[in-house]
Amino acid sequence: MVTTNAVREHPIEPGLDGSDIDDTGIRDSGWDDSYWGPGDPDFGTATPPRFTFADPHAAGLFHADDEHVSIHNRGTGSAAALIFLDDGRVELRRLGPGETITLPDEDSFTYLQAPRGDDGRPVVYGGVWVHQGRAMPVTIPIPSEREFLAQRYLTPWSTDWVGGLAGCRLRDPAEDHISYQYRSGGTTFTVRNAGDTWVAVVHRAGSEYTVVECGPHERVDFSISPHSAHSDVFSVVGPRLDGSPGRAPYVSASGTVHPGWAGRPGAATAYGSVVIMLGSLMYSALPKRNLYLAFSDRRRGCGRVHR
Repeated sequence: MVTTNAVREHPIEPGLDGSDIDDTGIRDSGWDDSYWGPGDPDFGTATPPRFTFADPHAAGLFHADDEHVSIHNRGTGSAAALIFLDDGRVELRRLGPGETITLPDEDSFTYLQAPRGDDGRPVVYGGVWVHQGRAMPVTIPIPSEREFLAQRYLTPWSTDWVGGLAGCRLRDPAEDHISYQYRSGGTTFTVRNAGDTWVAVVHRAGSEYTVVECGPHERVDFSISPHSAHSDVFSVVGPRLDGSPGRAPYVSASGTVHPGWAGRPGAATAYGSVVIMLGSLMYSALPKRNLYLAFSDRRRGCGRVHR
């Protein structure tokens, strides 16, 4: 299981009563000219255009299949989703860096695209097929959330996972402004990221694992029971370093489209772990923030909770 009962807190810019709204799409009304879609001369023709392909792993793209199927962009470049709905409608939506698109629950197929190449050809990362509200297998898939997390961080589903943080390159949590908050006997454990680097929290409750990302100037809250018979272990891991590139989907000499593959994951990094059992702190390798410092973090940019 990838998702968790964590509550994400999004940033508030100083002096504003809410998070920033990305109005790039409003300012740039011609963004859709860079992507293949309705109204283009090569769209809806008897002969489809000659597509080229790009690597969704390198672009930081993935899809999640929770209450609704969604597509996420953790990369630095913009993408676009071309959504073919079961009733014949077609929608083109922009997916900027850090943004998410929630797909309709009705049956659909979505092509995720990069901007057209210099030769004008459409560039496709892959597809997401939604049937009866669930993501289905496709020939050139967009990575799942689990695949994305295992490629970017050390997780229980990574090929180099050995049951913990052994062998990781340790990062300084104080230098990167990573901390936690917990009150003895409490029911909420909080990880705070007041720095500028994405991290992930691996939560082990007994034999069950969950993983959630925590972005810059965000926090994640986990519900725990002080009366539970098992321990709760929270391990904060950082981005991998120095991995090798993968391969984008490609067309063989026979004209068959083949899926690409992810590159070799880089070296795993970690900040440390915190262990809670029966409502008491048993071990900690992370800085702790009390309520006053947590309020200070909030004023510095860790904003409101969105439930």
